[in-house]
Amino acid sequence: MSPPISDTTSQDEITFCARHPQRDTGLRCNRCERYMCAECAVRTPIGYTCRECVRGHEDKFYAGTMTDYTLVAVVGLAGGAVTSLLTMLIGGFVIVGLLLAPALGTVIAQLALRLTRRRRGRYSGLVCAGGVVAGGLLGSLAMSGGLGLFSLLYLALAASAAYTRFRVSI
Repeated sequence: MSPPISDTTSQDEITFCARHPQRDTGLRCNRCERYMCAECAVRTPIGYTCRECVRGHEDKFYAGTMTDYTLVAVVGLAGGAVTSLLTMLIGGFVIVGLLLAPALGTVIAQLALRLTRRRRGRYSGLVCAGGVVAGGLLGSLAMSGGLGLFSLLYLALAASAAYTRFRVSI
């Protein structure tokens, strides 16, 4: 009688990572059973998962379309121009600007989220932050003909707040 057939590998068999065929491993993804090396493994609460499975799981949460990206970019551009205008109006009041810029960035991101009905793409936060910076730079150049150090600081704070708002909103 022959030994029972097992779907697991024996101790003597060498297996290799699916993405790095030169690396031997015994670690398998807990979702797709693909072999993976330590570099490819992502630790999750239920065990190690390969990067492809993690990305596939994350993609379920990103429902943004190209229209949503366009809306986010337009809101970011307009919001960045308004941010640069308001920070120019406050002028030398650095403390007020340091408090106002993050609040404006949060408002810009919140407006973009409302317009897209809270749909986000994987890169919506980056698009919004880039729009804030681009709109702020264009607004500063159009209104005053130059950029000041504090204008750049305020734009960086507003863009950072907008990006963070997209990352933490659910």
